[in-house]
Amino acid sequence: MRKAVLSALAAASLLPFQLSSATAAEVEVRTAGDLLNICAIADDDPRVEGARGFCYGFLSGAANYHRSVTAGSKAKPLFCLPEAGLSRADAAKRFVAWGQANPKHLGEAPVDGLMRFATATWPCKQAKH
Repeated sequence: MRKAVLSALAAASLLPFQLSSATAAEVEVRTAGDLLNICAIADDDPRVEGARGFCYGFLSGAANYHRSVTAGSKAKPLFCLPEAGLSRADAAKRFVAWGQANPKHLGEAPVDGLMRFATATWPCKQAKH
């Protein structure tokens, strides 16, 4: 019984790696347009889970990196997310809409296009002197 349970757990733990490996092999993200295509994948596409995970991970990683490099007292952030918070799904939808409205930027590097989107979407308020 114990061997059966351990075997089942081991098999189940491999499933996400198989799905993500297949998705990762298919994904090349060289431009902001490539990232947009991944983030815009249709709900009925069989690759939707892997694509959404990649999209959300890319957006979260870029936001976390931006937050860490602008954490110092002299650093000026490129964008300021709303204090109420923002879901990854909402950020992805907004990125897709922005990219469709601004196709001239989709040839840029993915993170450059993403930062251009974030800067335009969530500008920081200017401090009053």
